[in-house]
Amino acid sequence: MPLQDLVTAEKPVPLLVEKCVEFIEDTGLCTEGLYHVNNIQKPFDQDHNINLLSMEVTVNAVAGALKAFFADLPDPLIPYSFHPELLEAAKILDKTEHLHALKEIVMKFHPVNYDVFRYVITHLNRVSPQNKINLMTADNLSICFWPTLMRPDFENREFLSTTKIHQSVVETFIQQCQFFFYSGEIVETTNIVAPPPPSNPGQLVEPVVPLQLPPPLQPQLIQPQ
Repeated sequence: MPLQDLVTAEKPVPLLVEKCVEFIEDTGLCTEGLYHVNNIQKPFDQDHNINLLSMEVTVNAVAGALKAFFADLPDPLIPYSFHPELLEAAKILDKTEHLHALKEIVMKFHPVNYDVFRYVITHLNRVSPQNKINLMTADNLSICFWPTLMRPDFENREFLSTTKIHQSVVETFIQQCQFFFYSGEIVETTNIVAPPPPSNPGQLVEPVVPLQLPPPLQPQLIQPQ
């Protein structure tokens, strides 16, 4: 079902997305390997009023349902028409110019896509600071999410040569969430690529960047652009 058919002016974020994000943020921000997952889409499709807590599902299953929701949309949340622009903006060497170019592009998204994208990126921005425990740095989150949000054609050899650039775009949105969506300042970041999760569970991954979190997420108050 198209994204536009799943939202209203009063409810600009799909109910499944809202329920999954609330569950994850309430119970699972410190779950190791949070976005390495299962699926609960079918039970939710059968009952939209389902209480995820009462199902006794794991937070990983809820995270899987969130990713599956975007994978099953007829069109990607980040529209194909903007992929070339995002790729060109990602190549800009000056950081400030680069970020402003990305911001101009995301502001051109359809209001429905913009609201849901802002909601998801804000959620991922909340997950990242707990990376010492959940191992989900901004880099690791972007690896998990960019194929779901952009839905690339992996059979296209030309596209395969730019996959790292597209991943870096999603990582930048996560790191600079406040700048893109909340009129915040640009955050100073490093270009260090996060290592894969350690084989020893006791070993911790250092954060990619310190992030100042936006105010508590209240999807019912988000208005279409």
